[in-house]
Amino acid sequence: MNSQKTSVSVNGRDYQWPGRPVVVVCIDGSEPDYIEQAIAAGVMPWMQKVVSNQGSDLRANCVVPSFTNPNNISIVTGVPPAVHGICGNFYYDRANDREVMMNEPELLRTPTIFKAFQQAGAKIAIITAKDKLRRLLGNELSFGKDGAICFSSEKSDQVSLEENGIDNVLDLVGMEVPSVYSAELSEFIFAAGVKLMETRRPDLMYLSTTDYIQHKFAPGSDGANSFYAMMDKYWA
Repeated sequence: MNSQKTSVSVNGRDYQWPGRPVVVVCIDGSEPDYIEQAIAAGVMPWMQKVVSNQGSDLRANCVVPSFTNPNNISIVTGVPPAVHGICGNFYYDRANDREVMMNEPELLRTPTIFKAFQQAGAKIAIITAKDKLRRLLGNELSFGKDGAICFSSEKSDQVSLEENGIDNVLDLVGMEVPSVYSAELSEFIFAAGVKLMETRRPDLMYLSTTDYIQHKFAPGSDGANSFYAMMDKYWA
């Protein structure tokens, strides 16, 4: 960590240099009711402490449209879709009469917070559930032996130092590659995040889950509470 830095500026905003590692978690498809009902059921004891008297419970609206890509990119750039350019999960190409998935880094109009902090000397780690988001989040980062780390649970068996900044992820985490349609795809993210914090201690870590559980289970259901209990265990 660069102890000489006090802040980093990117996209018209100033960000304080972290005095200790900062971990940001994006729970795709979530809403406060999932956490509130899991706390009420007694399955999120760590989060209960955070929202009661040992942390902060600050709430904000997501960006519109409320899709995966626009919201993840708004978080990691600090600006809305009208500025960063990722306005949906796909767009309509009028000239060629086709739908185009908005997964390509060249569609981004702004740099990410990760890029600005890496250029200032910070160590960056990014783990996503699905690989389609990985390239957007890792846009313009430097990888290699001493570079950033950016990979997905989905393709954690295909990582390389050159493209992801890490290899042998499955050995590090001690898990097999999960099914894309499973809660384990998101659990892999947290298991990997814990291992990276223990072994690499990045200055900034970003973990982005899949919304598989939220599409399948309502707040307060056994399936939802089990998923949120799993996350609480890793966060603690």
